[in-house]
Amino acid sequence: MADIVAPVVLDSLINLITDEANLLSGAKDQVDLLQNDLRVMNAFLKDASGKQHSNHVVKEIVDQINNVALEAEDVIDTHMADKIMKQRRESPVRKLLRLPSHMKTLHDVATKTARIKSKISNIYANIATYGIGRAESSGGGGGSAAAEAGQRLRKMRRKVEENDVVGLVHDTQKLVSQLTDCTKNLKRDVISIVGMGGLGKTTLAKKIYNNTHVKNHFGCCAWVSVSQEYKSRNLLLDILKCLKVAKFDEIYKMDDEVLEMKLVNYLKGKRYFVVLDDIWDTDVWEEIREFFPDDLNGSRILITSRRKEVALHASPTMDPYFLPFLNDDESWELLCKKVFRGEECPFYLESLGKELAKHCKGLPLSIVVLGGILAKKEKLTQIWSKFIGCVNSYLTDERTIPYLENLALSYDDLSLKLKPCFLYLGMFPEDYEIEARELMRLWISERFVHQIGNRKVDDVAEDYLDELIDRSLIQVARWGSDGSVETCRIHDLLRDFCIKVSGQEKLFDVYSESNNLSSPLKARRLSVNYDSIGYIISQSACDTPSARSLLAFCQGGDVVEKQWEWICNGFKFLRVLRLFDVHRTSLIPQEIEKLIFLRYLSITSFYTANVFPVTKFQITYAAFHI
Repeated sequence: MADIVAPVVLDSLINLITDEANLLSGAKDQVDLLQNDLRVMNAFLKDASGKQHSNHVVKEIVDQINNVALEAEDVIDTHMADKIMKQRRESPVRKLLRLPSHMKTLHDVATKTARIKSKISNIYANIATYGIGRAESSGGGGGSAAAEAGQRLRKMRRKVEENDVVGLVHDTQKLVSQLTDCTKNLKRDVISIVGMGGLGKTTLAKKIYNNTHVKNHFGCCAWVSVSQEYKSRNLLLDILKCLKVAKFDEIYKMDDEVLEMKLVNYLKGKRYFVVLDDIWDTDVWEEIREFFPDDLNGSRILITSRRKEVALHASPTMDPYFLPFLNDDESWELLCKKVFRGEECPFYLESLGKELAKHCKGLPLSIVVLGGILAKKEKLTQIWSKFIGCVNSYLTDERTIPYLENLALSYDDLSLKLKPCFLYLGMFPEDYEIEARELMRLWISERFVHQIGNRKVDDVAEDYLDELIDRSLIQVARWGSDGSVETCRIHDLLRDFCIKVSGQEKLFDVYSESNNLSSPLKARRLSVNYDSIGYIISQSACDTPSARSLLAFCQGGDVVEKQWEWICNGFKFLRVLRLFDVHRTSLIPQEIEKLIFLRYLSITSFYTANVFPVTKFQITYAAFHI
């Protein structure tokens, strides 16, 4: 799969060399030759996309190209940075006398590019030696027919999406009855839904939560996603926010004890229903159980978890509800809904389709992802017959986990342009609700999206988002009033997959409490998921001078002078800087002008968002406080 970083870097370098000829003057011959080699390597990568999955020689050559591309990027960026900073510091007189120093710099560039060219020659020799020809591209067709089909799929998705649930009718009825029946038990009860990841626990809980009978039965309802890296304070804030007890900026300023009393007093005397989705640890219930008063009025709490012990700990006397796998008929029904979008399956594909669905072994997530792939394929027997053999290779190996292999299959089927866009979602924390417009801006700033013909780059990015949604790789969290996607999220299994692949690709690294990296990070992008980025400044693992992007999810932490110093001095090649959920930030220092490549700067402080598009080599300064 090592075919993501290099094409993005190569495209960027080719454009940079073309646009910044004046900054590379004097090394023109060497740089022109390098540019030509980069174009050839880029063409090879696009042809080989997906083939290295089954060809170890191709994979090794792609890895070599990847390393060469990153080295070339460092050489060009370092030269440009040195030259620009010298120009800023020099007086008019010194500029006239800088020729000897300038010639030495150009000599260094020439030497380094010559070394890179030697490595490229070795790569070409390996290609010839092993007889690697033109590889068959695995992803993405195009053309007007595909665009028209995409438009139809988007319209149909919005009509059938709410009904894309199968095998849950009996489950829903049983649990709704259990939740609302107060004749046998008026005590506050905890009901649990247990099952493996991707089985549909959250889908079932949502169906129950939105049930009319449930809404009418309880005086107030709240939904909160827990996830692995939970904080009891954040859970309190999320519940109070969902209940609309007060304005969020007011309750955020309260300390933990006040928050606890605020919730207890609000729920006191009310018949309430609270969903705690995706609990991983028994400690969660121990920390928050006292927040839910028992007034013997039939209040209920519904939890979902992958672990039986969590459910039994929360409710020792009540058996958890184990969500079953889909049977063969239900699997086929779900696959049909995702592939045909409400239309009938042609009779000649039914037998093949049922076999495909059966290989997913009843796991809804696998079926949905597979359906996203098949929806893009021609509805022909010969196409689906070949595809069955491919699915078998991923799903029939008992030593592997079926849904992870199915995700790999879905990923391999993406076009080269979509792969980095999809993987990029792994940089966001688990269960994070992502603003769609923000995500598309980041894609553009990362140079994952380019203008096509006369179409605006924003429209192209929106097409990318729509296609990933159509493939069931991104979930829509909230629709806008105009029918556009307002927010989205990624399933945690898909997120784990993105992190795993991106680590192999050197696309990005994630630094968090659960992933405390001990070795220096090599990726060009860094995602920091911590209460405060100040905690990691002293960590050697985060010494990443080659990083081009920094996304920091501060979870209410402060960004003070020391953190700004760390950013401005430690990331000289930074192009994208995004600080999420900042509590308070000091003034953005003038030292930020050192980040001469910065193209996108955005800081969000809860309900206050500041997005600063940055022109080339020019910074927009800003400061704000809560």
